[in-house]
Amino acid sequence: MREFLIPKKGFRTVFVIGKGGVGKTTTSAALAVALSKKGYRTLIVSLDPAHNLGDVFMVKLKDKPKKLADNLYASELDMEKLIKDYLKHLEKNLKHMYRYLTVINLEKYFEVLSFSPGIEEYATLEAIREILAEGDEWDVIVFDTPPTGLTLRVLALPRISLIWADKLIEIRRKILERRRAIAKIQGDQKFVVDGEEFTLPKDEEEDAVMKELKAYREEVEFVEKVLTDPDKTSVIAVMNPEMLPLYETERAHESLRKFKVPFNLIVVNKVITLREEIPALKVKLEAQEKVLEEIGKKFKGVEVIKIPMFAEEPRGMEWLERLGGLILEG
Repeated sequence: MREFLIPKKGFRTVFVIGKGGVGKTTTSAALAVALSKKGYRTLIVSLDPAHNLGDVFMVKLKDKPKKLADNLYASELDMEKLIKDYLKHLEKNLKHMYRYLTVINLEKYFEVLSFSPGIEEYATLEAIREILAEGDEWDVIVFDTPPTGLTLRVLALPRISLIWADKLIEIRRKILERRRAIAKIQGDQKFVVDGEEFTLPKDEEEDAVMKELKAYREEVEFVEKVLTDPDKTSVIAVMNPEMLPLYETERAHESLRKFKVPFNLIVVNKVITLREEIPALKVKLEAQEKVLEEIGKKFKGVEVIKIPMFAEEPRGMEWLERLGGLILEG
């Protein structure tokens, strides 16, 4: 059994990544089934806006985990709902922190934010954080991810957000220092909002903005620690034996290494194997062989398994259990 797919320190998180259409969802589902059959309480979550997880299991899924079999639960997260919930959370926090700034119409700005670049990534990261925060309910959490580009941006966000949070905390400290200096000369600055008097905070302990920044930093650091811990997180890349998926997998490998996210396994899906030569497929097989050779050269230290192209699409528990066995056991 592949050790990097089973829990060691508490729960195990597995991210299944890859180009669209290479078989990520089927691979994710098969792995989840195989793990559940081994007795691990397993949750599989689809983060892909174009959900296919329910189709693979041949059931209808929602954003709350649904029991599919002993030890096996599945859910599909609604991206629009994720964004709406994330913005609602931000709006609530900002209104709490800046109650004295009544001239700002926050609702107007949040309407624009819902269409802003990067909002999907932050909403997805928040969803992942919430799932990881309750990770002890599970032995293994398998994430069926969106296409590679979005997934890599999400996995990079914790490290980037920590840099931002540290810088913002530093700036906020300087603001509070200046407020204290001004207060020594002019006294405390006070405001009246809805008949209630507020004193402009000047110490970290009473400053709502600083409290929120520190709380956010803790949340992001928690996710970053999970993602970079090889005993907690594994990444599986799924690809077809073709050059474009090979290039994309190579870029993903480099990006994840930069952010210290463990990259453990490549599943080469839909490998054509023939018992006798078919001339019409000669060019295809030669190209496939070249890709398989390149995989061996480019990904030293990464396990590679080859999944044959099946005569029918693997759907349903029986098929998924067979395929999952190949991934989990080799």
